[in-house]
Amino acid sequence: MIAHVSLPARDPRATAQLLAQLIDGETFDFPVVPGAAIAVARDGSGLAIEVYPQDMAHHPGTGTVDPRVTVAGPQAMPWEDQIRPDGAQVRASAFHAAITTALDEDAVLALARAAGLRALGCERGGVFRVIEVWLDNTILIEVLTRPEAARYQAFMNPRGCAAMFGPALASAAAR
Repeated sequence: MIAHVSLPARDPRATAQLLAQLIDGETFDFPVVPGAAIAVARDGSGLAIEVYPQDMAHHPGTGTVDPRVTVAGPQAMPWEDQIRPDGAQVRASAFHAAITTALDEDAVLALARAAGLRALGCERGGVFRVIEVWLDNTILIEVLTRPEAARYQAFMNPRGCAAMFGPALASAAAR
């Protein structure tokens, strides 16, 4: 299970609000990163999507944990993930996420299009259907309606993947 992801956007608050609608969640300012917002699902799953200003990026911290330091509030210690401006992220990437929604496909398409985003329904190999929602034309979010999430779960297991992709690779532990 993925607990949370982060992604960049031109308008973090508007993007987080759209994502919150898709996951039946609520949106909050995310003070850990200046200008960021976070969409948090209401269903108790813990799913959260952090949306950062498009110039922010993750960088490794430095040093080691100082056990004498007590963290009081949303702040990053020097040894932790450092999120800071690093220039606009304008190129496409290999990152994408698939999320489920209680909305139907027409509602998802309407929300995305009202936000000015490219959105279209696509069949993935005859196994399940997703709605591609392109955030700022650089980040792909695949949205699965409840019926399609059930089709996805029926396929996305070792048996289903082996039937489509071929035998599993030997794990490092087995070598």
